[in-house]
Amino acid sequence: MSIFRRTPKATQSDLEILKNELIELRSELTKRTNALSLVTAATNGLDQKIAIIDTRLTTMTTELSHQLHELGREIETLVKTADQSASREALEQLRVNQTRIANEQARYEIAFRQDLAEIVDQLRRTQ
Repeated sequence: MSIFRRTPKATQSDLEILKNELIELRSELTKRTNALSLVTAATNGLDQKIAIIDTRLTTMTTELSHQLHELGREIETLVKTADQSASREALEQLRVNQTRIANEQARYEIAFRQDLAEIVDQLRRTQ
């Protein structure tokens, strides 16, 4: 008589247990959604700051590059017109300074790019 074998119906206590679990799951989902919203807001803010910094760096690098090229052209012009030894020494000093400035620019740009990479890496780890 397998026809009369039915699974027992859920009791009131079973329903209460399921209701409590559902409430707990909803609460946990709300907490995690709020936490995710905070992380997203922080990430968006950092993305904007990184974009601004990158734009500034690009602008500064471009401007400094233009200035170095202008300085190089002026040095070349002075070399062509200079006959005195004092002028040649001054020109050599200008070349040395131009090289030093170019090297500093490269170091600053590399350091800045590394800092940006670290920030991006930190953002990826927090997500």
